[in-house]
Amino acid sequence: MAVSRRTLLSMTMTGAAGLALTRHARAAAPTAATLAAAFTDHFGAIGYAWTDPLGMISGQSFNGGLRYDETRPEPVAGKSLFVQPAARVEDAEGAGTPGVLALFTICGLRVSEPAEPGALFGQLLTWLVEQRNLDPARLVFVSTEAFGPYRDRHELVRAGRIVQRDRKEAMAAGDGSGYFAPPGHPAQPAFETVSLHYPLPGTEPDDLAYPLQGYLEIGEVSITPLDRRAVGFEVGGFGLERLVMAEGGVAADFEASRRALLRLIESEATASGQPLPEGHGLFSRS
Repeated sequence: MAVSRRTLLSMTMTGAAGLALTRHARAAAPTAATLAAAFTDHFGAIGYAWTDPLGMISGQSFNGGLRYDETRPEPVAGKSLFVQPAARVEDAEGAGTPGVLALFTICGLRVSEPAEPGALFGQLLTWLVEQRNLDPARLVFVSTEAFGPYRDRHELVRAGRIVQRDRKEAMAAGDGSGYFAPPGHPAQPAFETVSLHYPLPGTEPDDLAYPLQGYLEIGEVSITPLDRRAVGFEVGGFGLERLVMAEGGVAADFEASRRALLRLIESEATASGQPLPEGHGLFSRS
């Protein structure tokens, strides 16, 4: 069951992604709704076409039958953007872990044939620093030796810090910090990546051993070899709620996001006539 842009942005405004205002929230602090709108407006203006998100019920056994990410059965041609609600069953016991939600939102970009390799990475990084005002000196990039040419090309990468993983280790994990290939994913994605991390609000962590402690992983981007002539697709994006946190916005509430996830699953199941997936039971018990 697809969700329109208007409906999705309305959902973020009413807290479907688990964000709740507090008495101490700054009036100017970003919210999920304002940040999602800023993302779609900016990238829409430079040629990325809105694509309706996929339903939360995937119809697959993978990930408890819940939508894992923005990967689509049939790739979208051209330049596309997504605002995709998602959930991961390994997060069912994640209450209390900063940045971990039952229901979260991926703001993603995809280019089927970039004009030049690495174009999507450059656009997203520039937006995060110049439009969202992230401090480039506080960014940490986690990847393999494949990321080296990106450091050489981008001043904003050199301004931050890099953690290099062993490529075989990153491929075996498939977690997006160097390589994205989640075991069992029905679409079988497999490509080189870099993940972007930012300190938790109010912290200045020094330890850069992976997995990073005291940081939010805010995004992942595929990295095409910069010397490649024929460029395949590029994809990347960020976690909406985590970027809100990184910018000093209201911290997400796991319990609110859990209730919102269950409501969304139940609504889809009723509308489509599908049974409740296994993931519904896992989050019902958390």
